Amino acid sequence: MRKITFLIIAAFLLVCAQSSYTQNILELPYKPLDKEFSSLTKTLKEIGKTDDQQSIDLCFEALDKFQDMNIRNNLIFWELSFHYASLKQYDKCFDILKLGQDEGLFYYTRTNTNGRDFPPYLKELEKLDGYESFIAKNTELMDTANQHKTFEFMVQLPTEYTINKKYPLMLIMHGGIGNIPTLQYNYFSEKLQKDFIVVYTQGDTFFGSYSRAYDRENWNAQIKNVYQQIISKYTVDTTQVILAGPSAGGYRSLILGLNNSIPAKGLLLSFAVYPRESDSTLFIKAAEKGLKVALLCGENDWAIQQQKKLGYYLDKYGISNRFVVFPEEGHGFPKNWSYYLDTSLDFILKEDL
Repeated sequence: MRKITFLIIAAFLLVCAQSSYTQNILELPYKPLDKEFSSLTKTLKEIGKTDDQQSIDLCFEALDKFQDMNIRNNLIFWELSFHYASLKQYDKCFDILKLGQDEGLFYYTRTNTNGRDFPPYLKELEKLDGYESFIAKNTELMDTANQHKTFEFMVQLPTEYTINKKYPLMLIMHGGIGNIPTLQYNYFSEKLQKDFIVVYTQGDTFFGSYSRAYDRENWNAQIKNVYQQIISKYTVDTTQVILAGPSAGGYRSLILGLNNSIPAKGLLLSFAVYPRESDSTLFIKAAEKGLKVALLCGENDWAIQQQKKLGYYLDKYGISNRFVVFPEEGHGFPKNWSYYLDTSLDFILKEDL
């Protein structure tokens, strides 16, 4: 009798734990990208490499126009602060960051003994009056945000979605830090919009207002939970599932795919990192299951040697793959990325003869 009572209590506690865990995973309402800001982002990317002042002028015009806080964070932190630093106008760099902080923004910062501080201009800001109080407030805002952690995902349904048809699924994870709007921008594709159910995810840990990270211990279970929610709610063709992501998001896709944690047909890995080797038996079993991999990298990527090693293992163990190296590109997306995105989707979903 005691044994039965113990088992009942254990089962009850397990159900309660699972219920509590699921409550920390939230599906966000679908929100399309702002087309005007997407166009501005492309313009800033083009001119930002050569004309800091013009980029600054465009950003201030945009700040007068956009009230969305994610957009304002992009303009203030990722654009204006870096352009001011490029011009060595560190006082103005600091002023714009404080302006954003007054609006409630906090920023991803990192100080390392090996000199790899982020942002790279951080040492210059340390010399300015008010830096310590600025960092203290930044930490306070971040700690407050992290008191209530929620793993979030958003679903983009095909333009002509109907419950009478099953659709391929693409589930995307961001890199070391990231967010859903950035994934939407980087993985924009008419093919995805028309033919796929697309799931964008973002981690539950804040390093900045819109700089999210996945939990190191729980990310695997969280992604699998999201996948189960998606296939139970939407009409997914579970034989056509693609896992994707840039950098560390690519590595996570690889881990999930090799372990068959999610039954993926293919992996679309954008400049993926591969910091530690996987068991060869995982590659062999993945090849037997027919897993296909598109591995897209830049020749100047700091992780290119890791990517070459991964490409070697894919060939060695018989995993069908498409390995593309973009000339003169680093750890990022190439100019004609949408073309390689679409052709990689075609490669993965095409049935081998």
